[in-house]
Amino acid sequence: MSIDISRKRILPHLVAWILYIFYEVSILIYVDPGSINCIEIILAFLLNAMVFYVNADFILVRLVSYKLLALTIVKILLLISLYLVLSYWLSAYIFPFLEVKSSGNKPIFTKLFFAQHIWRAIYFLGLSTGYWLTKKTILSERKLRSFEREQYLLTLKEQELKKQIAMSHLAFIKSQVNPHFLHNTLNFFYSNIYPLSKPLAESLLRLSEMMRFTFDHTDKDGLVELAVELKQIENYITLNQLRFSNNLQIVLNIKGNPQGKRIISFLLMALVENAFKYGDLQDAHYPLSINVFIDDDHLQFKIMNKKKINANEFEGHGIGIKSLENQLKLMYADNYELNIENNIYDYRCILALKFQ
Repeated sequence: MSIDISRKRILPHLVAWILYIFYEVSILIYVDPGSINCIEIILAFLLNAMVFYVNADFILVRLVSYKLLALTIVKILLLISLYLVLSYWLSAYIFPFLEVKSSGNKPIFTKLFFAQHIWRAIYFLGLSTGYWLTKKTILSERKLRSFEREQYLLTLKEQELKKQIAMSHLAFIKSQVNPHFLHNTLNFFYSNIYPLSKPLAESLLRLSEMMRFTFDHTDKDGLVELAVELKQIENYITLNQLRFSNNLQIVLNIKGNPQGKRIISFLLMALVENAFKYGDLQDAHYPLSINVFIDDDHLQFKIMNKKKINANEFEGHGIGIKSLENQLKLMYADNYELNIENNIYDYRCILALKFQ
């Protein structure tokens, strides 16, 4: 596998150099083929290739900030100097030793020699810089596309996870009771109890509405209409008031229009149920306070209640709140705030979120 990868990397470069060398000597091939010496050409272009790849793969790749620009320039000047020394060494000693016909057996280090080879070095430095920039651009584009692809796949996974959690939560609730059996039973009770006790019949009607909400109003993505959720809170409060002969001290304020807004199913109900379970709701001086503020993009839900004397003996607002926070993180990410104050005497919770 490693051999195949090396071939794929080396072969395009080798082909490109062969074509370039052919382009450079094409005029000599046409005019005077006898003046061409293959050994001289190969050695000269090996030196040119050295300048090309040292600049592109060792000098420029370490230019990661403008602070290193001065050091990079020094390295390039040293590379040019090395190129000049090696060019003179080839022309003066190697070519004569190999009996290669060159521009002179032992060239003098003249201004012309100096200028020609500096220009040649700068030429291949320019080519290698273009090559380095092109490769860097291609790699950056690949990384960007890879990052965008990873983000897209991550978004799909998060969305799928949200749906799975929402559907699992709903499926768990639905699995507790057969909805058809429950509806039929409640309707039977309501029809038979209404002539005997209207308050009890009303309680059954409220309960039936809440059960219907549980089974019928949650969408596939786990969200529900805010207006429906708030209606179930009202039903829940009314049902409990009937249970306790309207002795519960509860203040419910809803400001704003909930129509067209959607939230996680049972999100607000979970907070209300916690207050009923662990709160002292019969103190007229400290009623259960539920305040809902709605605007075009945001929802703010405040709930405050006095705690029962023995409420701290139980975990209370712990496990349910952790589950609620997990759902909020998955569904709303950074578009929500949940602040909780839990002490010996009372419990306060403020939830703010941005509608999706």
